[in-house]
Amino acid sequence: MYSVKFKTSIVLFVFLFTGWAFAEENISLDLKSCIERAVRFHPELGEYKKDIEIYKAKLSQAESAVLPQIELMAIGGPSPKAEKETLSPEIKTDVKSTTINGVFGMITMQVLQPIYTFGKITGYKTAAEGGIKVSEAELEKKRSEIILKTKELYWSLALVRELKGLATEIKEELEKAIKKTTEDLKKDIPSADELTLYKLKTYLGEVKRNLNEIEKNEALITEALKFMTGIPLTQRVNIITPSLRYEEAQINKEEMINKALALRPEIIQIREGLKAKEALVNVEKSNQYPQIFALIKGNLSGATNRDKIHNPYISDPLNSSYIAAVLGMKLNIDFGITKGKIREAQIEYEKILEKKKLAEQGIPVQITKAYLEYLEATKTAKDMEEAFQNAKKWLVTADANLDMGIGETKDLADAVLAYATTRVNHLRSLYNQKMAMANLYQLSGLDKEEREVKE
Repeated sequence: MYSVKFKTSIVLFVFLFTGWAFAEENISLDLKSCIERAVRFHPELGEYKKDIEIYKAKLSQAESAVLPQIELMAIGGPSPKAEKETLSPEIKTDVKSTTINGVFGMITMQVLQPIYTFGKITGYKTAAEGGIKVSEAELEKKRSEIILKTKELYWSLALVRELKGLATEIKEELEKAIKKTTEDLKKDIPSADELTLYKLKTYLGEVKRNLNEIEKNEALITEALKFMTGIPLTQRVNIITPSLRYEEAQINKEEMINKALALRPEIIQIREGLKAKEALVNVEKSNQYPQIFALIKGNLSGATNRDKIHNPYISDPLNSSYIAAVLGMKLNIDFGITKGKIREAQIEYEKILEKKKLAEQGIPVQITKAYLEYLEATKTAKDMEEAFQNAKKWLVTADANLDMGIGETKDLADAVLAYATTRVNHLRSLYNQKMAMANLYQLSGLDKEEREVKE
């Protein structure tokens, strides 16, 4: 019974471990999962997250400022001897008559409770809350940039793979044409000539060179995507890319502008930054008014070689005790320093206002430019789609004519060259359309859902 259970456990462990290891070795990602990983694991995001933590710490400080501030201090050391008799008939103060033959201990305590600060504490709290939101918006802005870069790499990989397939297809067509031309030359067929053979071999060499470069670029883009998504370089990954296809979307430019003015992280930064700077202006203004507080202060000290003196006119700091509670007011008076700080804070507020004006004027221009680029990319992609279909028919016809013996190798070579050139331009136009849409999507703030981190 023991051996059967043991063997079963071993088999189960090996099965589970193997499945886990296999899953770790083969990660498959599509565009959505690439984006989800990038907004969570991109190495640059850590710095922006720390900025948020800094402002959270500032908020904690501001919230704690309304609570009592307690200061305790304990000290001890050698104590000069002092007896009551030394006060009469005269006090001995010369060093030679002082005997250090004991130790003293002292504890002092101070409790300060702010009562009214004319908005200083509230201002710091509001500024810290605004700082958190500004930092969060900065993080969102960085995530938006990372998403666009991830899309650029992803669609570049899709383009490279399409080009790789095209290069392989052209390579096979050229090899077929070279073989056919070589055989025709051996048979002394009049339509075959060495000039065409040299041309075909030249084209083949160029295609092979491009194929090598494409394979290198595919590997580089894959590594870049691994970096963007926080995957170790030693980890194997399979990036799943679809074939590039023509797409057409209905886009309302005015709606895009309105969404951008509401959803862009930069707009949120400006809005929250204005609140924070306004709060800091109020903080500086509060310095013109007194700070009202309650104070409890106490002292407890004692020495081994000093008599306690019960006389209100004589105080012995090494052997006495007291506690007192008072109301206080503190006002700093200067001649222009506070006013200068207020003006400085106001200028910082006005700087954010200028950024607001720039954003409100600049964002519509950005959207318009991106919109026109998308329209141009879409029209070009549609035109190249038609051109590619015609080039494909040309190649099929030339290839069929050559197979039937009614065509020439030269016609096939021309068709292959036209097909390759048109297809490359077609694929690039489809890539440009994808990126134009991605850019418009980012500038309008519609990538908000993509920026959300899914835990």
